[in-house]
Amino acid sequence: MEEQEIRLDEFFDALKKRWFMIVSITLAATIISAAISFFLIKPKYAASTKLFIGKEEAESQGYNQNDVTMYQKLMKTYSATIKTKDLVERALEGSKINLNTNTVLENLTVTTVTDTQILEIKYQSVDPMEAKTVIEGLSNEFMKTSKKLVPNGNIQIIESVEVPDKPVSPNKKMNIAIAFVLGLMVSVGLALLLEFLDNTFKTKEQIERELDIPVIGTIPQVKEDK
Repeated sequence: MEEQEIRLDEFFDALKKRWFMIVSITLAATIISAAISFFLIKPKYAASTKLFIGKEEAESQGYNQNDVTMYQKLMKTYSATIKTKDLVERALEGSKINLNTNTVLENLTVTTVTDTQILEIKYQSVDPMEAKTVIEGLSNEFMKTSKKLVPNGNIQIIESVEVPDKPVSPNKKMNIAIAFVLGLMVSVGLALLLEFLDNTFKTKEQIERELDIPVIGTIPQVKEDK
């Protein structure tokens, strides 16, 4: 029990002795992260739309559970169709947007709302108006293409595209918090490492514990008079 208390004291002594280094590293990491988040990383905006995937209603044909299940499975096909290069290229040409197809695909996400017939298309860009235009072009081109794939399909926009007013990234608060924690962990770890590498005795208690013999005297440090 006594040995654990001594070790715990040494642990805090090591932190106290190198408190300036710990504070400096933690503060530097936090400031650098804040500077990068606020001034270097360009904010990205996300525009999205939601589409309902169904079939054309006919007077003599009902809409049963089998149809719902079929269209829910068909959602994966539609998702993959939207993310094809040819469809994206046609959408960009139709919207007259000067963007690289691969760039659009990297920032495009297509997800299905679980257990529904709703498809969500989302695009991120540093330009909020560009994000809106890209989504509009993609949704319009997809609706044309889907008619060729499933002639009796009924695709409707149930959530129109709006110009995003708030960026979705970077998460400045999260970045700063992570930098603070990492800076603190690294600085504390470095302080303990330096203490571990220092194999000199600092107190007579350390000598007595390590050598298991009592200290009968100490030589004080005397400053020489000039």
